[in-house]
Amino acid sequence: MTNPHENYQELVEEEDNLINRIETCKETIDAVLQTLYDKDGPVHVQTVRDILSAMHEVQVKLERELLIVQANKKLMARHMDHKPSQFT
Repeated sequence: MTNPHENYQELVEEEDNLINRIETCKETIDAVLQTLYDKDGPVHVQTVRDILSAMHEVQVKLERELLIVQANKKLMARHMDHKPSQFT
């Protein structure tokens, strides 16, 4: 049988990892936007939009995963505090 405290710690680590990955997405998007501003020559705007859109989709996917991890973490904490957990 698994230890609830170990499970909770795993969720904390997963949450930290996802937060780090989301921050990396934001920084990378900002870098692309800054490069777009700094570029002296012509830019293929649709390509830049496609790249930014793909990067943003990754960020949104990670944010969705983070939300689920945070919900699971709260439910685990509730269980560890011996609160009723009769959900439908």
